[in-house]
Amino acid sequence: MPEAAKADELQRYLRQLESNDVTVRSDAAHALGKLGDETAVAALARALQDADEYVRKSAVMALRRINGQAAAEALRAALSDRSEQVVLQSVNGLRDMRDKGAVEPLIRVLARRERSLQLAATEALVRIGPDAVGPLMATFEDKILRRKIGTQVMKILVDVGPRAIEALLEALSQESQVIQGTALLVLGRVGDGRIVRPMVDLFLRDPRMQEPVVGTLARLEERGALDGTEPVHADREIHPPKMVIEAFSGRPRSEVVEQLRAALENPMPKVRRFALRVLFALFGDGAFEQFIASLEDEDVEVKRLTIRILGKLRNKRVIEPLVTLVQKEGGEHVEEAVWNTLKVLTDLREFEQLRARVAKERVGTRPSVREVRPKRDLSPDWWREQD
Repeated sequence: MPEAAKADELQRYLRQLESNDVTVRSDAAHALGKLGDETAVAALARALQDADEYVRKSAVMALRRINGQAAAEALRAALSDRSEQVVLQSVNGLRDMRDKGAVEPLIRVLARRERSLQLAATEALVRIGPDAVGPLMATFEDKILRRKIGTQVMKILVDVGPRAIEALLEALSQESQVIQGTALLVLGRVGDGRIVRPMVDLFLRDPRMQEPVVGTLARLEERGALDGTEPVHADREIHPPKMVIEAFSGRPRSEVVEQLRAALENPMPKVRRFALRVLFALFGDGAFEQFIASLEDEDVEVKRLTIRILGKLRNKRVIEPLVTLVQKEGGEHVEEAVWNTLKVLTDLREFEQLRARVAKERVGTRPSVREVRPKRDLSPDWWREQD
């Protein structure tokens, strides 16, 4: 079509867009979309304020066809339309454009009640990807938004997958514990070994985040994200993955020792168990005093792990503390772990001697119970009561 004829056609459709007839306005919007001329964007943006839903929908579809930055800006404005269909077409248009500037209004669409809009906005934000991560994470600091769309936001972040990792790692450096904790939760679900070193840095930097860091590392182990990083024969209950140990090894020794000792005082047993595993992997017999102190831990699983670690040291210095533990406390699970460890550390004769010693000391400490017999009634009438 000659340029002059095309220009005339464009002007005709622009005039029709101002018609009093709804059908004419709607058809004109469709026609402008087919022309694909960016000079029509301003008129189509004004048409988004039309009283008729079908005209607004036609204008949105035209803007989708024209594409470009100006069209994207107009589509963002249409996201606040009261019509489900108008908003749906706008969301899909911004999805196809992967418009970074649409993230905030798309998050607001997530909070609408229409299921179709929620699903479309979710897909659009996943498509936009890493640029959506920061604003999505920020929603967790708003209690109302967190309660309303938190589940959807979490799904989007997980679905973005490995593309979100860099943005999530940046979130770990923020001061907000809510943001840090959410980032760790998502990273654990995404599952990628690249995140181990930044998480270890956070563990050492901020004691408040030790529990979520340990939980995330555990999820990564469960998902197999750290597989192949330790010897095949390694006891997974005792030996942390090689990637974790390498991350700790890369930090100053004094800092690592200080924070691991502090972690042994953490109120959460899983953090204390993690600290014991890392201490054993890094320092072995050099952390002997910390291991002996952990025999006094109130948590049974922490004690059991400590007993197993002491057995791995192959040091007979641990025998007396273990025997003392059995004498003082016992308990089925703890006692079984102690005797299994002592079997490894002693020969048969020594082992039987220890068993006999513990049994003897237990008998010796057992309180004596005096048996009290009732006195026999020797009164003259005692026989009457025998009937």
